[in-house]
Amino acid sequence: MLGRAGGRHRGLSTPCYCGLPRPGVGTNDGEMPARITSLPHDVECLLAAGDGLLTLRGAETNGVTRWRLHHLLRAGLLVRLANGVYASAQQLADAAPWPAFALRSRAFILACGPHTHASGWSAVAILNLPTISAPPELPTAVVPPGAGSATNSTFGQVRVAALPLEHRVVVRGTRVTSPARTVVDVARTSPRAGALVVADAALSTMVSRTQLQAVVEFQSSWSGSTGAAWVLDHADPYAESALESLGRLTFIEEDLPVPVSNAWIDLGELRYRPDHLLDDRWLIFEGDGAKKYNNRLDAGRIVGEQREREWRLREAGFEIARYGWQDARHDRRLLGARFRAFIGTRSVRPAPYRWYRESRTYRRSA
Repeated sequence: MLGRAGGRHRGLSTPCYCGLPRPGVGTNDGEMPARITSLPHDVECLLAAGDGLLTLRGAETNGVTRWRLHHLLRAGLLVRLANGVYASAQQLADAAPWPAFALRSRAFILACGPHTHASGWSAVAILNLPTISAPPELPTAVVPPGAGSATNSTFGQVRVAALPLEHRVVVRGTRVTSPARTVVDVARTSPRAGALVVADAALSTMVSRTQLQAVVEFQSSWSGSTGAAWVLDHADPYAESALESLGRLTFIEEDLPVPVSNAWIDLGELRYRPDHLLDDRWLIFEGDGAKKYNNRLDAGRIVGEQREREWRLREAGFEIARYGWQDARHDRRLLGARFRAFIGTRSVRPAPYRWYRESRTYRRSA
């Protein structure tokens, strides 16, 4: 949930020991055994309460001493993600790259001053927006002028930039730039493919085009503002995956007619919603993502339904082309040439197909 900015991390109001003896009860002054192979349950409780993170202040408030934290660090059971902020070493090791980066970014913000907000790709990770490449090496943050200074550390980077109140939110207890600010910052400073994927997802689930436009205008004199304006002009809330965003980008980059995203085609008793539709030529383009088939017990059923769907659409007068992640992500020039050849097989129809959309059908909420 998004909320007002300005909140600070706090420990639990009362110690949590998960039914175990308090430190010092049944031991000598809370001592831990010389060799420990798993996190104590009280520490696990505190990590769970902090959504995977434990601050030094929160630990001490709840009876976990610095000595115990140090012992757990030396045992390799905790890992320090920022000054005074810890996480389970096992949880971090088991996490995929972007969730791990989100955890590190949240830890970095907890260790910074109260006016510092996660920004750029750190904000993207915390907001759980889609990405198409590996995360940066270090978390990034922004602090408004007069509230802090630019810093570089082994845990992250802080930059000074204007940060109006409407550009600040709190997500999972972490101060973050707003979705609109995050999208525009990424669009200003990153390659357009990744930025468009982020913008499509945010526009469909978190922000309105008006909110994005307001941030673009606010940053109109900032470096990269032209790129941000381009992303806003081409963002599409009806794209439902990173693959679809990259497929549409191919049409744009290769100066091809841009199709309609996820419009309904009504065939009477049945209706279908293709990824991309060139309505004036009755051409359909479908992105095949690996998740549709990989490691699924019902893969055969999915393939069968797909074949039946294509038969129905062809019988109704449509033609269908498919593409995959490899070309859309890494060779859009080749994919564009294939799209162009496919488009060349059909002349413009006297009347475009009359597709339609329904409200609340898509992931779009703004």
